[in-house]
Amino acid sequence: MGAGNYAAEGQWGIWNPFILLIGWLASRSANIVVFSTILKITLLCILAAGTFLLARSYKARPEWAAIAGVAVTLTGFTVYMDAASWVTGLMVFSLLPLTWCGLRRMAFQNGNPFFALVPAYLLITIGYVHGTLMLVMVVLGLLLEAWLQGSRRSALRLLSAGLVCGLIAMAVYLPGVLTAPVTARTGGISNSGFLTTDLTGLFTAWVPGSLPQVTGWWGGFATVPLLYVAWFLPVVSIVDYSKVKAASRELSALWFVGLLSLALTLAPSDLGPLRFPVRIMPYVSLAVLLTLSVMVSRFRVHVLSRGRRVVTAGIVMSGLYLAWSQYPSFRVAALFGLLAVGGIAGLLAILYARQRPRFKGPVVLAGGVLLVSMMITAGQHMAFKASPLPDYRMPDTPESYARQLPGAQGGTFIVGDPTKLGPEIWNETLASNAWYLNSAEVQNLYSPIMFARYAEDLCISSHGWTCGAAAVKLFETDATTGKVLADLLSIDTVQLLRDPAAPSNESIDRAPPGGWHENSRSADSVVWVRDQPLLNTGQLVWTSEGTALSLVSESNQEIVISVDQMGEAPAKAVLSRLAWPGYNADGATLTAPLRGYLLEVDIPADSVGKTVTVRFEPPGWPVVVSSILLAVGVSLAWSIAELVSYRRRKCNTLTVHTADRST
Repeated sequence: MGAGNYAAEGQWGIWNPFILLIGWLASRSANIVVFSTILKITLLCILAAGTFLLARSYKARPEWAAIAGVAVTLTGFTVYMDAASWVTGLMVFSLLPLTWCGLRRMAFQNGNPFFALVPAYLLITIGYVHGTLMLVMVVLGLLLEAWLQGSRRSALRLLSAGLVCGLIAMAVYLPGVLTAPVTARTGGISNSGFLTTDLTGLFTAWVPGSLPQVTGWWGGFATVPLLYVAWFLPVVSIVDYSKVKAASRELSALWFVGLLSLALTLAPSDLGPLRFPVRIMPYVSLAVLLTLSVMVSRFRVHVLSRGRRVVTAGIVMSGLYLAWSQYPSFRVAALFGLLAVGGIAGLLAILYARQRPRFKGPVVLAGGVLLVSMMITAGQHMAFKASPLPDYRMPDTPESYARQLPGAQGGTFIVGDPTKLGPEIWNETLASNAWYLNSAEVQNLYSPIMFARYAEDLCISSHGWTCGAAAVKLFETDATTGKVLADLLSIDTVQLLRDPAAPSNESIDRAPPGGWHENSRSADSVVWVRDQPLLNTGQLVWTSEGTALSLVSESNQEIVISVDQMGEAPAKAVLSRLAWPGYNADGATLTAPLRGYLLEVDIPADSVGKTVTVRFEPPGWPVVVSSILLAVGVSLAWSIAELVSYRRRKCNTLTVHTADRST
């Protein structure tokens, strides 16, 4: 009950064939860990390839484009957060460079829009809003680039692509926007300092061992190099900025995306529904690495003067000092400081030392930079072995998720937090969306939005675990209906988990209430099952006095009820469904939800012998479907038209050449 509004939640990728394929393959894989590892490596390869192509589109030399492509996969946030756990973040990030490259090629080189709109479609329909937000910035940056270069045709093509992307985004996010008033994700602008960054941490982004001041679940300072970008960033000092200025129009999109992503990274912790600004750090890294690869490729000075050496040394020394001051460990500072300084010295030697030509080629340069990068990455994994995010050590095979709660009946509710217990608890219970692999009808699923009043009433978190007080709340009598809350929620099975902080196991050492019995017990949990299960999830759970209603039919989206008996006054009925925006009723009227979250309807007085139909449709659904169909249709038509036009131009060119040769 707590989750399942997939259109409003957005991140289920219900319009995304790539997500559907991943889900299908994952459910059939022999080992989930192996499958997820292969998937993440594949996404990192897509990220590297897209970054390489994008850098080349800005005329970066092949070796520096390759360096940027590999380096962007080794940045701190990507390695320790997105690739480790936040896979939707990794998905959208891996697709952004490809989309950016496709849009730029379409706008400035008359490329087919297919290669821009397909990755854009996949990126947006993943439903991770930060990726969509960055795509908007890319489109705006490219429009700025087209305007500065005076290319009206490029601007029109970009606007057309932007409109298509806007239609896709509307389909993905409109239900969530219209559902927002009842969720826990609304709010204003505030700053708790949680997962925010500062300029000191960003200045040390080239130091591999820097542990910046980023407050998170781990405390006040990151336990891993979370803001690390690349060790060779100090070579920014070898760029001839007078030449950069002359090419600023061509590079304006890079500046635009880089500056705006930096601004968002430094933003307050809460910008309405947007949280955790450090999640934008991968895009800052991408912009920095792209800019550096392009500038060093195209605008590097030919002679390294004493002044530039001093500037480089100043950047290195100040960065090392600030990194050490944040985490004053001499061993870590010395190890990574020597690796980075040695790498920078070697890189400058390859670029500027008087050597034989064979020791200064692009292969040597790229190989040397990537070798140092791999050594640093290996050192990071030795010094900082794991992600700062919790490792729940859940089972690694799909079959391992089918044995929990074998005696569960009907709607099931889990009281407690399984993550506070050892990994053995996964033999008895599960957490969050792992319940989708189990046959039990568990309400404690993961929801990124949460129905606020439901979550408050049962003190349930977005991940599905609850406080111990939920065990008492479930069996309280509702003042309005006179029924027990567990009855109103259609709960037939309750599992209580041991709270390690509670004395004498009191969280599970209690007798079941009347009408329930103890089904199983272990050292960490106890399971209660109703003596006579209701088995009525989503159905009628209460009617006003003197009213008799019967079920005609029921599905996830619709329930049909027959009115068999009622008094002269209008009647009320409550269903065990969350009152999400999007419900409507025929033959009755929706009224204020019971307890602020349970669906309630008013039935007119003259309704005996009639039926009441209550159905759910995500708010704005006709607009959503129309938007997605229009976006796909326009994309296909545009792509085919461009292909036909290209083939005609090619045929005409060949005809002219043939005629010239004949003449």
